[in-house]
Amino acid sequence: MSRGQQNDEDTNAVLFDARNEYYIGNFMGSINFVLPEQGTAGAELLSYMYLSYLAIDSGRIIASDIKEGASTPLQALRLVHEAFEQPSRCEEVLEKLTDKVAGEEDETNLWHIATAIVYCYDGQFENALKILHGSTNLESMALSVQCLLRLQRVDLAKQLVAKMQEISDDATLTQLAQAWVALAQGTEQMQDAFHIYQEFCEKFKPTPALLNGQAVVHLGLERYEEADAVLRESLIKKHNDYDTLINLMVLSHLTGKPTENITRYLEQLRQFYPKSDFITDLDKKSTEFDRLCLQYDLGGGEEKLLAI
Repeated sequence: MSRGQQNDEDTNAVLFDARNEYYIGNFMGSINFVLPEQGTAGAELLSYMYLSYLAIDSGRIIASDIKEGASTPLQALRLVHEAFEQPSRCEEVLEKLTDKVAGEEDETNLWHIATAIVYCYDGQFENALKILHGSTNLESMALSVQCLLRLQRVDLAKQLVAKMQEISDDATLTQLAQAWVALAQGTEQMQDAFHIYQEFCEKFKPTPALLNGQAVVHLGLERYEEADAVLRESLIKKHNDYDTLINLMVLSHLTGKPTENITRYLEQLRQFYPKSDFITDLDKKSTEFDRLCLQYDLGGGEEKLLAI
């Protein structure tokens, strides 16, 4: 074997590991696979390191490493960071991204993925699907599955997963997409999802993403002790994990724990994720509830005056 062939195989092995660690939510693991190769790595390998930085809210490293205007597809991830940092600029960022998608060949698929990520971040799931439509790239297809599930189109998500299985049934993303759809279908399919998450925990190592997948299955099947155990394990791995805190709130409610328990998790969510979808939606519903209560009180007062 030539030195060049050996280097190619080593690079492919690192890419495989970095990619899979990113998929299962072990973001620091993915970063650590890429860092030793950073000086010579291509855009595809580097993309998993930078996507992982975005996932752990360290996107400023991308802005530091990738200079504005640099001729690299990684520029797409710099734009994702800009959208995350300044949500008010989403429309401006999306205009730049869609221009790139429309005007250039996207050999790495990064421009399409980045554009879809920002559309999803902005709640525009239909537009994200349009960007990804027709792709046979597993990452694009998996992201499309997530969009369809957010739109409550489990039927279409299931069809897309079947196409992923035709391409590569054993691929990590295909298996994960199967688990997402199984969870969305409800109790009859949930155990299938549990087996996938359990297999990945054994094959790689447990991550908050995999453990929360298991927890959702346990909650759906009313296995509350098992749910508590995996959520506690997830907290050890990341003390302020977003999904873990939400699922602990759900578990506390279902098991009749004191209100103080739920309040404690909610306050942690407010502290660490003040602009998250969960907090934003909760505050919106709370405001609407208060408004309706005020209307009811006013209405009741008027009725009493009329009775007098």
